[in-house]
Amino acid sequence: MDAPTMHNSLATMPFRKTKVDGLKDILCLPDGKWIIVHIWGGSFRVRDLETGTQVAEEWEDEDDDVETIALSPDGKKVASGSVDGAVKLWNVDTDKVIKTWTGHTKVVTSVSWSSDGGRMVSGSYDKTFRVWDVDSGKTIPMPR
Repeated sequence: MDAPTMHNSLATMPFRKTKVDGLKDILCLPDGKWIIVHIWGGSFRVRDLETGTQVAEEWEDEDDDVETIALSPDGKKVASGSVDGAVKLWNVDTDKVIKTWTGHTKVVTSVSWSSDGGRMVSGSYDKTFRVWDVDSGKTIPMPR
């Protein structure tokens, strides 16, 4: 069997194909039934994976465009990094911002959680990264 034929035999068909205009990111919630779809411009939509339909009201960052998102290890919070340099924590159940952290001077391009959910790291075009204590919202100083 030559390489192209072998490659074609490994191809898979998607389980469900759903069109979403402006799709930027997707987060799969721990229950495996719902996803959070991040749309360009900062809105979020919760969708059912089985039906592809939207299951809750759209929620949106009204202050500025969201650039990046990450789901907390427990699946209860979403961290977002914004064009204005802010980092926000959202409650997945209420669709509301629960904390806003500032300190970056340019676009936040990356956010990531520690495995225990106690810390969050944000990276920015300002050539810095910050490690945040999730409970206090304070930046954790890094050793030099």
